[in-house]
Amino acid sequence: MRNSKNARKGKLIIFLTVVAAFSFTATGVAESLMTNSAGIIPVMLSTIKDIGGISAELVLPVVSVIPGDKPDTESENISTQSEAEQSNTPETDPSTQSDINTESIIIQSEPESVVDIETFQPSFSRLITYNISNAVDDTAIYTDKDGSIENYTYTPITGDRAINLKHGQINNYTELTRDEILTICSKKPDINVEISPTNEPQVLIMHTHTTESYEPTGDGYYDEDYVGRSLSPSNSVVGVGAVIASELAEKGITVIHDGMIFDDPLYSNSYSRSYDRVKEILKEYPSIKVVLDIHRDGIEYDGVRVAPVTTINGKEAAQMMIICGCDDGTDILPDYEENLKFAAYLQSNIEERYPTLTRPMLFDYRYYNQDLTTGSLLIEIGTHANTIEQAKYTAELVGEEIATALLELSK
Repeated sequence: MRNSKNARKGKLIIFLTVVAAFSFTATGVAESLMTNSAGIIPVMLSTIKDIGGISAELVLPVVSVIPGDKPDTESENISTQSEAEQSNTPETDPSTQSDINTESIIIQSEPESVVDIETFQPSFSRLITYNISNAVDDTAIYTDKDGSIENYTYTPITGDRAINLKHGQINNYTELTRDEILTICSKKPDINVEISPTNEPQVLIMHTHTTESYEPTGDGYYDEDYVGRSLSPSNSVVGVGAVIASELAEKGITVIHDGMIFDDPLYSNSYSRSYDRVKEILKEYPSIKVVLDIHRDGIEYDGVRVAPVTTINGKEAAQMMIICGCDDGTDILPDYEENLKFAAYLQSNIEERYPTLTRPMLFDYRYYNQDLTTGSLLIEIGTHANTIEQAKYTAELVGEEIATALLELSK
């Protein structure tokens, strides 16, 4: 099995090595041009990005997860965030932010089928898209059964860190007391989206770790060569964000979905690049009140990858988790209480409508560019062991609830 894979890789090595070398330079130039542009330039069919997507020698960061104990239904849930979500030390200067460097490996890609770009083009007058790649699906070749995937449903936690909301929970890793947090969360978020004929954008959906993707086979196993990264929206968090954006637009909320790639070819300093991009968009569209950074998590123990799943209306959905940062006393997140109120409002609403869909909200001394608006949150939809179908179903449910919550807050 492994010999056949090596033979498959050898067929394209000469040609694709040349293509890859170009894709690295070209992708970097394209991102630099976009970041430094005076305004927001929609790039839906960039030739450079096409070449980068077809390249078979794309160096992508390894998904790195911290091993934990096997989930045990009789004790408090034990989970691990993806490596970039591990640091508890916020950085005071966005220009000096740095993701944890991960080992680079070679990703092999064979063009199976081109993503239907129509899926990601604006289909509603209130949906604006930028920089959505039409790269070919680069995950279909990973079919070896090197390790197993375990479906697991995370249930409410117990212990001192557990704070119960009306529906759902907060997993508190800060020094704030239970009473202090509940007092903050009892207040209505000050977010008032506008529904007007001018269609001014109210929400921005983006992805700091743009290439985070999902398990391509869904057969209960994973190929060890697949590290959960893809340039194709057909299997990445960009495709998941597109579903959320469409749900908001259908409810009358004008939303921008930006698929600019921040973690390829360089993974480090992704948050610095996304910070600059979000600031650029907010300058162009000051009407935006909410910024949602959509990711997927990574949970693994003893070589087993964990897919958080639940069943909603008879269909499997990937469990999701909200991450909200807290100021650590250095005034790096001066308005963190506003973000927390919004996070708690969403957490409670989603869990009330769809019990077990959420994992407890993570509230910790983390930054994640959440100082840019008072409605900035990071949302993890599933893990690298979930399928894209599970993740998109969750995005549909969550998108509907986010839209409902925003409309309720605006009354």
